[in-house]
Amino acid sequence: AVETFALLRAVAARLGATIGATRVITDAGWMHHDRQIGTTGVSVSPDLYIAFGVAGASQHTGGLGSPKHVVRVNTDHSCPMTAMADLGLVTDAHALLTELADRLGVSVA
Repeated sequence: AVETFALLRAVAARLGATIGATRVITDAGWMHHDRQIGTTGVSVSPDLYIAFGVAGASQHTGGLGSPKHVVRVNTDHSCPMTAMADLGLVTDAHALLTELADRLGVSVA
C-alpha cells in the first residue's frame, strides 16, 4: 500500500494533479489530515475526481461536493463510489498506476 501511494504521488505530480486522501491514508500518516476529504475533513469540488481504490464510504463522498466528472478505479464493481462515477474501471489501482507511470515516463525513487 505504501508503494501504491508513492506511485500515486509520482503520477499526480507528473500530471499536475492534487491528491486528496481518505481517513485510512491520514490515519496511516501518509498524508496530513488537512488533505482528508470527507465529512470530518475538507470539501472539494474538482473538475475531475479519480478515486483510486476508494470504495466510497458516505463519510468520504460527503466531502466531494459536486465534481464535474468522477472516475473510480476499484476491483469491486459494486462499491458505493460506482453510483457517483461517470466511468468505472474494474481493475487493480496499483496495476493501473504502474501502467500510467510507465506511459508517462515516471519513476518512483
